[in-house]
Amino acid sequence: MKKGYAVLKGNNYFLSLAELKALLPDEAKISYFTGVAIFTPFQDKLARRSARIKRNGELILISDNPKEINEIIRGKCFWIKEDIIMGSQRDEFKSLYHEAISGVKISKSCEKIDIIFTDGVIILGKTKDEIDSKSVINHNKKPYSQSGTMNAETSRLMVNLARPKRIVLDPFTGTGSILIEARWLNYNCIGIDIDKKMLDKARLNLNHFGYDCELMLASATNIPLHNIDSIATDPPYGRSSKERGSNLFELYEKFFASSADSLRKNGYMAFATDSNFNFIDKLRENSFILRGLHFLYSHKSLTRAIYVVQRR
Repeated sequence: MKKGYAVLKGNNYFLSLAELKALLPDEAKISYFTGVAIFTPFQDKLARRSARIKRNGELILISDNPKEINEIIRGKCFWIKEDIIMGSQRDEFKSLYHEAISGVKISKSCEKIDIIFTDGVIILGKTKDEIDSKSVINHNKKPYSQSGTMNAETSRLMVNLARPKRIVLDPFTGTGSILIEARWLNYNCIGIDIDKKMLDKARLNLNHFGYDCELMLASATNIPLHNIDSIATDPPYGRSSKERGSNLFELYEKFFASSADSLRKNGYMAFATDSNFNFIDKLRENSFILRGLHFLYSHKSLTRAIYVVQRR
């Protein structure tokens, strides 16, 4: 059976690996080297849909012997992307790399391959897909934003962690960052917000990119929808939030109850919040199973906690 590999973004490998797992079938088997995941069954189109997978492709060989790599590629033409996962191993890799590519013609017009050095082994693979960084940069240039707005990379990550089938619901739409990524990923998207002005801004942001989502003036504590595939959202928290103290926690509790009513059985929800908050018990009380809890540094006064939960 063919195996695949994925080169992961390095500022949070656990989060990158969680996104990969969300994009792969439930039955997929994954092994891990620092910065690189190996998986079966093979899938060729993963990176361009992702926020944190730099490249993925078909695995050819894993070896600690550069001669074995050279036997496969010698006398052929390739466009090679070399990757040293740990910078401290750069000098060690240099001599191994030159031995591995001896007798290989290198040209941008030839097939792309990866030669990756990590954990004392060399991973050789055919590059099949690469992250679409241009779309992330473009989406960060939306006309309307505000303090605390989630960037495009994290918004795309949130959508993928929610494992949608057809529909993505964002009950705290704000300026529409998550909806933009959901639509770019070709999902049907629904946005809810209690503030009409925010919905107007979200609509203008979506229209700016030629995207269309259903927008509803409603409350996240009383979601008027049922049997929803998935929820990806960024509720209020931090300095930009109007809610404080007990009011904020009451908002979350009502939101959890409403989300449980609107999600289909076994549907996923991904939401971000301040890492100082702990909602594990409240989520369990509302029929959610915790599937992942990840931390992502935002700035000196905020580290986000990203919860991934599944409706029982």
